[in-house]
Amino acid sequence: MSEQTDKSTIFDLVIVGAGFCGSVIGIKGHDLGLNVKVLDAKPYYPNHFRAEKLEDDQCEALESLGLLDRIQPVSSPTIDEVHTFTGDRETVSRYRRHRGIHYADTVNSLREALFDRGILNIRTASDIHDGPEASEVILNGRSSLQARLVVVASGMAAPLRRALELTNSGTERLSSTTFGFDIEPASGANFPLPAFNFRPDTFVKGLQYITFFPVGDRTRANLFTCWQPSDEHARKLKLDVSKEIRKLFPNIETHIGPFRISSEVESYSTRYYRHDVSHLTRTVLVGDAFQSVNPANGVGLSKCLTDAQALLEKLPRLVEEPSAGVDLKAYYGSPRKREVDCAALKRWRWANELATSQSLRTQFKKIRVAARGHVRNFLN
Repeated sequence: MSEQTDKSTIFDLVIVGAGFCGSVIGIKGHDLGLNVKVLDAKPYYPNHFRAEKLEDDQCEALESLGLLDRIQPVSSPTIDEVHTFTGDRETVSRYRRHRGIHYADTVNSLREALFDRGILNIRTASDIHDGPEASEVILNGRSSLQARLVVVASGMAAPLRRALELTNSGTERLSSTTFGFDIEPASGANFPLPAFNFRPDTFVKGLQYITFFPVGDRTRANLFTCWQPSDEHARKLKLDVSKEIRKLFPNIETHIGPFRISSEVESYSTRYYRHDVSHLTRTVLVGDAFQSVNPANGVGLSKCLTDAQALLEKLPRLVEEPSAGVDLKAYYGSPRKREVDCAALKRWRWANELATSQSLRTQFKKIRVAARGHVRNFLN
């Protein structure tokens, strides 16, 4: 296409990465009347293990963007309540729009909207040259696109981190490994509850909790840990997940009955980082490209949607101003964005402390947090 090589064509917005966040920004940027191009190496999002739930606030954000109806056909029915077991103790949390999702199907439903608008280009961005008036995206090392603003929404892609000379401004040493698999009742009947969590009754270093919830006609399990992939517990889990789950949560069959694992075990690991972007003028980072989150806290999609909303508010002015630097600072300094970014880090610290420390200080904090949770549930 001529637009891929004609340097006289300057797009308002070029988005690198058509994942969840990049697709949302592409759709809504085009709806604002901007000249938008979204780049991704593949026409459809692959079946990678990522977020598998939509929380209440995420559904509300999608609804405010006019995209919830596009998501709903590929999501599961609403989960009204979740039962959490810690040993013999049981608590019930109630929700309004809690639901399981298949992440790849969800992203691909958003990509269909990009295809419908004719703005998704299946090309690989190999380099980005940030500039004072426009940024240039190099495609496969040959042709290029120029844009008044480039949005990097490609997660942790190492080549683009190097191209933009990004460094980690965070000092936290936090990491996580999440496991996902399907389970089903051994009897072939239904589980007694639609959604349930188990927290360890005794301390196992690095173990956080396991959650079970419906995705379509399956029951999906997500196990959250602070383990490294090379840790002994992680290796044992991959070898025999059925045996290890029963060892880690010995009361599980008391509450849900006999079960069997009905899929392979998937996993992915992440560590905390936050990129220093102070040197960029026409290139902005969103979602995981800017700051990572702990999957156990359930705020990953909240962060993506908050970044998308904060950027969309600034987009018309960003693409019109002769210098974008000031408004980029306004995006990164958006009160909503700062609140969600700070909360994500705070919750990661707390989850990590709970799973790795048995100090008196941690125990007192745990009692205080639990008491607040009981009060909140009572009021609800």
